[in-house]
Amino acid sequence: MLDTLIREISARWGLADQGRSLVQMLVAYISNPATGGLAGFLDKFRKAGWGGMVNTWVDNKALPEIPTTAQVETVMGSSRGLLGQAASLLGLPYDKVSAAVAGILPLLVARMTPDGTIPATLPAEFSPFVQEGKTLLAQGAAATTSGSVSSVSSGSAGVGKWWPWVLGALIVIFGVSYCSKTKDPAPVTPMAETKPMPVEPAPAVTALPATPAPESGSAPVLSADLAAPDGAGVMDNMHNGMPALHVFFDTGKTDVAPAFAEKSKPLVDFLKANADVTAVISGFNDPTGDPARNAQLSKQRAESVKAALEAAGVSADRAVLEKPAETTDAGASNAASRRVDVVLRR
Repeated sequence: MLDTLIREISARWGLADQGRSLVQMLVAYISNPATGGLAGFLDKFRKAGWGGMVNTWVDNKALPEIPTTAQVETVMGSSRGLLGQAASLLGLPYDKVSAAVAGILPLLVARMTPDGTIPATLPAEFSPFVQEGKTLLAQGAAATTSGSVSSVSSGSAGVGKWWPWVLGALIVIFGVSYCSKTKDPAPVTPMAETKPMPVEPAPAVTALPATPAPESGSAPVLSADLAAPDGAGVMDNMHNGMPALHVFFDTGKTDVAPAFAEKSKPLVDFLKANADVTAVISGFNDPTGDPARNAQLSKQRAESVKAALEAAGVSADRAVLEKPAETTDAGASNAASRRVDVVLRR
């Protein structure tokens, strides 16, 4: 999930291949035991009078409140603090770094507090980031000492108008808009369906069964007779006279196939031309493996597709995650069941 977040940050803020390094520095800075770790970091915001905002990050019961760049600078320093170090080391404009940090910080904290409380140690998925981030922080400190911060801009206020849109895209990655914060701890092993040993060689493609359109208010199921690829892939379709998509996934994976950008164009264009239409997204998994893990996997697949739609220009409020009554889909084949359906609804 962190890799998905990093890709989204890099795309939204034009960070190219520096998105991962920025997150590593931020994680190491937040978790620094010398300053009290995560609890000490959040206390800085509270002491500055922004405790209510911090509570929205940790509790995650409503849309997290986004800090301004001025608030972030107050806690984390500007040209000679973390923001300046990151800008100098990564060769990025200062206003781009400060705006990106402000946008991701609430969601990063939410990810660090999976039970709605501040843990003694960060979830295991952050461990590699801490060590790598420490090295980058040391290099950043040296960079700001020997040189100047790159491209410092006074136009940070203009970036602020992007925050609600960017935050909506990032919330999807964390699953905030799909359901309220889960109480399950962050997984330390990959979620994957157990792929059974085939008795006979599987055919290259199999057909999705034709299914009736759902009743209003239920999760969408596309009626189609399409060939499902063995792994990741995207197929466009029509549903109720409007463009629709099948997005297929590799076993145990949540990565959207590169073909999505091209295949989703008709659906994205239709959304842009029809303000009363919403994209409804539902994830499915094959019937093999642990049901609880598979249900989480289908949700993550839906989140990945939502993020991909937003990266294609669909606003966060026009792409809705809708959980099916049954995420396990006993389709024509396991390959056909590992998918996300996207339909348009007025």
